[in-house]
Amino acid sequence: MNKLTLTKNKILNLFTSALKTVGNLTVVRKLSQWWDRRATHTRLLILDWLSVIGVFLLIAVVYVPKSIWAEEERYLIESHRRMDVIQSAENFYHTLTGSYTVDGPFLFALVSQTHDSMIGDSTFTGDQVIHVGGIPYQVDIPDGMIYDLDTTFSVGRSLRKTVLDTIYTMLIWNDERADNDTVYISGKAVLARFASDLAYRGLIDSSFGSHSEVYTDYDWNRFRLNDELLLSSVIREPFIIEIDSTSKELRIASPITNDYVETRYLLFRFKPRGHGAIVDGEAPWRRR
Repeated sequence: MNKLTLTKNKILNLFTSALKTVGNLTVVRKLSQWWDRRATHTRLLILDWLSVIGVFLLIAVVYVPKSIWAEEERYLIESHRRMDVIQSAENFYHTLTGSYTVDGPFLFALVSQTHDSMIGDSTFTGDQVIHVGGIPYQVDIPDGMIYDLDTTFSVGRSLRKTVLDTIYTMLIWNDERADNDTVYISGKAVLARFASDLAYRGLIDSSFGSHSEVYTDYDWNRFRLNDELLLSSVIREPFIIEIDSTSKELRIASPITNDYVETRYLLFRFKPRGHGAIVDGEAPWRRR
């Protein structure tokens, strides 16, 4: 017999002795009797399978909780992101109307429609009417709001473009030197401004050139206020939007309670706990 067989026999003898030691218990006594009736090779096979199962259980105990914790963290981050989006939309809604709203779908619809209108017409500012669901709503759109909307909700990417220029060479009188200065400018608009100056002495030459400019593009992946963002990604219920009747403070909270639990792999628990709330624009997770 080799060493492996001897080791297995020792384990088998220990297991058999353990069963006999606690054999006074009814269930264990029956198990002991069942075990005694098994052939030696059958006992060894059972022990082998129990060893394999034990290894898998050990791995599960170590790694499954880690994966559940990571899942809880992902849902927490996503929940905070969605509440931040709702808060930002409420801020824009307040800018447009002077108040907040607890109607999430209407909130997203009005802000999105305002954004789309400004994309179609860059002069769409000031007192305007926005139609949502066929109903007109009076809003006050400040200048530059489309840029604020893009930089808040969309993720821009930096691009480089080549710009063709016309380079003008001109003479400008310098009183301090009592002589002409040679000045190089680009663009007809700039040339027109210089030409109206009393110090302008004439155009010497013009040539064509080019230069590179870096700009931020938001159109490639423009963010949309989808109603999906109004729902908790864990329990698929809408976030709670409330306005205090006294202080008029806005509160955006997760619908998940601290005692919410889901079962994972029969033995483990998924506990997202409460995801917090934004009160009057203040979110605890932003201070971490």
